[in-house]
Amino acid sequence: MRIRCTWLVFGLVLAVAGCGFTGGAADPAALRVAMAIPPRANWSPASDDALLLMRLGVTETLLDGSPDGTVRPGLAESWQRTGPTEWRFTLAEGVRFQSGEPLTAQAAADSVNRVVHAPAPPRALRGTIEQAAALDDRTLSVRTVAPDPILPQRMSTANTAVLAPSAIRPDGSVDPLKGPGTGPFEITGADGAQSVSLRRFDGHRAGPAKVAQAQVRFVEDSAARVSGLRSGEFDLIDKVPITQLDALRGDESLALSTVDLPRTTALHLNTARPPFDDPRVRGAAAEAIDRAELVSGVLRGQGKPASRYFGPAVPFSAEKPPPPGDVPAARQALAAATGGRPVPITIGTYPDRPELPALATAVADELGRAGFQVRIVQQPPDRIEARALSGELDAVVYSRNQLVDTPDAATHLTSDFSCRGGFNLDHFCAPEFEALLAELPRLTDPARRAEVFRRADDLLAEKVAGIPLVHEQQRFAHRAEVRGIPADPLEHEFLTREVTLG
Repeated sequence: MRIRCTWLVFGLVLAVAGCGFTGGAADPAALRVAMAIPPRANWSPASDDALLLMRLGVTETLLDGSPDGTVRPGLAESWQRTGPTEWRFTLAEGVRFQSGEPLTAQAAADSVNRVVHAPAPPRALRGTIEQAAALDDRTLSVRTVAPDPILPQRMSTANTAVLAPSAIRPDGSVDPLKGPGTGPFEITGADGAQSVSLRRFDGHRAGPAKVAQAQVRFVEDSAARVSGLRSGEFDLIDKVPITQLDALRGDESLALSTVDLPRTTALHLNTARPPFDDPRVRGAAAEAIDRAELVSGVLRGQGKPASRYFGPAVPFSAEKPPPPGDVPAARQALAAATGGRPVPITIGTYPDRPELPALATAVADELGRAGFQVRIVQQPPDRIEARALSGELDAVVYSRNQLVDTPDAATHLTSDFSCRGGFNLDHFCAPEFEALLAELPRLTDPARRAEVFRRADDLLAEKVAGIPLVHEQQRFAHRAEVRGIPADPLEHEFLTREVTLG
């Protein structure tokens, strides 16, 4: 395969344009795709590469999750809780891997055990599962460390995808060329972190995909993905930046697909030390920020103004229209709280998501007019995270997906807002909030869990545990003849049986 590259002047930056697929033996009817995130861990099932395999349509899980917390059959046709710490799953009959091997409960057990006992288990499974075992060819038993009402939801995470035994390397990673999955596409070629070639798996239990072949290139530079689409080198790209939308909209041969995500950008406040340990100061900051203006101005209408952490992508949202910003009232409230003393603050953010520095700048301007003296620092995400979690920063503009691990918000609420939460950017701790979380281990009904999530979100708003700014969206761009792009808020699906070209 030869790669043809063009060059594009993007602002003042010279960026490599999308490198498409030309010449060689590639099928001219193949779907040509550019994806933003490449494999980074040698296709380890315990890593984020597992999600990539799922998005490529290669692997599948026992159950499929939904944003409302419910699950539906996947490779398992039924499941039940047989004891406080045991669940049993009955696998669908007659399913085969792309390798030709039959799907068995032993393969499922090995897949689960491989990731839960990995040196660094995935977040959704860490410390939850004790052991999985095959009771017969189609019955899988999963024992948990403690009673776990959302074990079925955990079985929908990409890391639990059932993998063909012959595709597992000695180090536990996946050989993508050995038919590891049961999905609608199988990998026929892989070039490290550069590209993969796919063909439809005609043995898929739901029938063959509409696209016979796909060529996928991993292009991390967003301008390069957009340029490649506009030049005709790609048919479909993911993660379209806001700055490129006007150029795409002006081309009648192209189309955009947008889906609301369970992801919120917020101004997280260090509530453990001055000045934001004072709820009056937090309230003044919230009053100063016009969230609707952030969406219409900074984000060019892409997203939804936020008054709560949970937004339109989840059915348990307690969202209400945020009040308009009121800088004079905020200035008065801040002066009353501080006696008119200067209030210097440092806000951190990271440039990996291009909209975040722009949002931080706009927020800093509004806070500055309300009486705060704002300094902004930009560093890579890992550095900003470390500084925020250590308490070094006063605030941080940060984007968080609330359902990234499981289609259940308990994990997010616990990690981000509980007293012992491992990712508590707000350093928030409230007995009332802990009491709400304590209800969840007893609740298996998604509707009752959703009610707790709503009450928790209301409490976070009442306490001003950070300031939600905007609910985010995911954008795909594609040639007009491409159809069937899934609108999946959980971002598990991308290349599916229904995607078609022409």
